[in-house]
Amino acid sequence: MRNLHSVYHLARADFLERTRRTSFLVMVGLVLYLGYLVNIGQVTLRLETYRGVFNSAWVGSMMTLVVNFLLGWFGFYLVKGAIARDYQTGVGQIMAATPLSRPLYLLGKWLSNMAVLDLMVFALMIAALVMQLIQREDAVIHVWALISPFLLVALPFMALVAAIAVLFECISWLRGSFGNLVYFFGFIMGIALVAIMFGEAVPVLDWLGFGVFKTSMAQAAKAAYPDYSGGLALSLVPASGNIQPFHWAGVTWTLPLLLPRLGIWALALGLTLASSVVFDRFSQAGMPRRKKSASPAAEVPATAAAPAAAQKSISLTRLPAASARFSLGRLFLAEWRLTVRGMPWWWYLAALGLIGGSLVLPLENLRSWVLPAALIWPLLVWSGLGCREARYATGQFVFSGPRPLRSQLPAAWLAGMSLSLLMGGGALLRFALAGDWTSFTALAAGLLFIPSLALALGVWTGSSKAFEVVYAVFWYLGVLNDVLELDFTGLHASGHWPIYLFLSLALFALAFWGRKRQLQH
Repeated sequence: MRNLHSVYHLARADFLERTRRTSFLVMVGLVLYLGYLVNIGQVTLRLETYRGVFNSAWVGSMMTLVVNFLLGWFGFYLVKGAIARDYQTGVGQIMAATPLSRPLYLLGKWLSNMAVLDLMVFALMIAALVMQLIQREDAVIHVWALISPFLLVALPFMALVAAIAVLFECISWLRGSFGNLVYFFGFIMGIALVAIMFGEAVPVLDWLGFGVFKTSMAQAAKAAYPDYSGGLALSLVPASGNIQPFHWAGVTWTLPLLLPRLGIWALALGLTLASSVVFDRFSQAGMPRRKKSASPAAEVPATAAAPAAAQKSISLTRLPAASARFSLGRLFLAEWRLTVRGMPWWWYLAALGLIGGSLVLPLENLRSWVLPAALIWPLLVWSGLGCREARYATGQFVFSGPRPLRSQLPAAWLAGMSLSLLMGGGALLRFALAGDWTSFTALAAGLLFIPSLALALGVWTGSSKAFEVVYAVFWYLGVLNDVLELDFTGLHASGHWPIYLFLSLALFALAFWGRKRQLQH
């Protein structure tokens, strides 16, 4: 009982600490905006050219699938970091000195992660109710039909996402930015793909819940429209053409449907407890030790050395006169070295290969895969812009220099911009030689956008995580999947470059304002 009491208070304290942070409020705002997008039809659930009437069952089930896909994808980044924060703040050393075991500590973190995600789920549950009242296709509220998909489908998957976040933090090489990148692509190519391909055959793998609703929805659509041939899709773009409604009464929750949901809960709990095997419990074994002197006799006691030192005359030289000038070139080179250092040798080799490929490969290959690969490869390098001072606690040293606002910040942006030009400059040259000035202008605006976004998010959040997630979304949806509004490179829609040029200037101004606030406080 005492152990459970400790786990409860650990989870409660961690949950309260998270809900007081700005990032939590930002995430709540994004979740409510997601509910708005569903309400206006930007995010839709369709069976070919058919959809259900907006009754309680349909709205609740549609919003549940939206929650599982989008919150399961991006909510991971909201909850990941609880254990890393204990490493950084030294709280972990205090926890390591207590009798609390590894499994119980991780259980508390899992419960805290789950509480944060579940709070978002309940916010979208309320948004679903509001959506039904606004649409008014069916004004009768059936409470169980509305909330049961959230309780029985969304909550188990949020528990699994919370457990995956715990696992990633227990593995040292997944704890940082690389782990963020692994989950981003792993969700699409692993979690979502497995659920869609094998969820119907193996219900416990249907963590997203599509298989729970697909059969009964398809039967209702087929009964209303015999031409329906089968298919269920969650679309992130508005429906085009005439979408015809049909009535769907919801899912009948039977034991064969409920048991796999319990299996997902068990999988999440088991994954959390199994993470304790690789959790080092804040061990200091791998940290460097201070070297001892070779001979204790060589050490001179301070009390004995003090009189001798007092007898010597000390001569001090005058400091050089302070100069009001500074060298932007030297500062830029220093920022450039800080920006690109620390990557393994093969990273630089691959970057050189991508730069060379953009200069010699055909334009078709350049557009299809070389340029997209070149613009995602330095993600972990760009992500350090603006937040390096917070990450290494060097802010007081950096900001105490002359004119940190007018010198250091532009130098950091120039370092990021130089990397953008290195990775995308080959494509710019090829577009110029081909006389494709529209693509040239669009890509140039996109290359300006990247360091501006990284710098603004880094300054305001003090973390690389926000840029890694936001930029990966722009790259995956805009560059790879032709969502035109997010295509900052102009590869698919070159007419948006004025927007990204304006955003680049606005983001740099936002970074300037954020750094000014840091200096004042």
